[in-house]
Amino acid sequence: MQDAKISLERLNEIKEMDDEEPVGKPFVKQLPADKSLSLKNITFTYPGAGNEPVLSNVSLDIPAGKTTAIVGMSGSGKTTILKLILRFYESQRGEIRVGNGYLAQVSFRYWRGLCGVVMQDGFIFSDTIARNIAVGDEYPDMIRLKQAIQTANINDFIESLPLGLDTKIGLEGNGISQGQRQRILIARAVYKNPEYILFDEATNALDSTNEKIIMQNLEEFFKGRTVVIVAHRLSTVIHADNIVVLEKGHIIEQGTHAELTHNNGVYYNLVKNQLELAN
Repeated sequence: MQDAKISLERLNEIKEMDDEEPVGKPFVKQLPADKSLSLKNITFTYPGAGNEPVLSNVSLDIPAGKTTAIVGMSGSGKTTILKLILRFYESQRGEIRVGNGYLAQVSFRYWRGLCGVVMQDGFIFSDTIARNIAVGDEYPDMIRLKQAIQTANINDFIESLPLGLDTKIGLEGNGISQGQRQRILIARAVYKNPEYILFDEATNALDSTNEKIIMQNLEEFFKGRTVVIVAHRLSTVIHADNIVVLEKGHIIEQGTHAELTHNNGVYYNLVKNQLELAN
């Protein structure tokens, strides 16, 4: 009875929420020629009394076709930036632009359809591996599916299973490790063939060998796409076109890996131990 009551209350909360795209309200379903993203004076606080702003007056340019990495201590607002770009939340102040237009005017469904995402809490469905990667496709494109599996370096694991891609995983299926789960989520994002790629600690559960192979594969896949990566590992961000350092909701440093390590600032202190290991 208690479980049923809690479930009904939660369902009711969701049912009472306003629709993201109300009937009759026009939304744009085409992006401008300039597909770069820019955050202008963004301030955001999560709902709840007495909360401090997670982001304070943040302005950031994310060029189209380039890789932007966001690093910083836990709680600095890295994941929040991705959630605002995906429009899970709306900022209290400031705006996000796509080219010369406003992201707020773009259809939610259309925008998210252009984004390939791996979040820390990515969901694995109780279904086959193939349908977990090709979410929403009743008949997956086998060529794209194989390319996604190759990019995510999960082919050996799938081939070791008696039913291969038809193996059921998730709540009712075989248990999978955290690293295998992350590789399935990466394969899902690659299969979607998106224009924008948003990764939040997408390789933090992988061993160094798998991570190196996957990052090499992804480098080729990232070409020509707008990529935003949140990570702590140096190997994930070292080749980014621009590295943004966040601290307590403020941008305090920006530049390439070479520029930031030369400055001996906050970024250098964040990755110092990893640099010593690499040497």
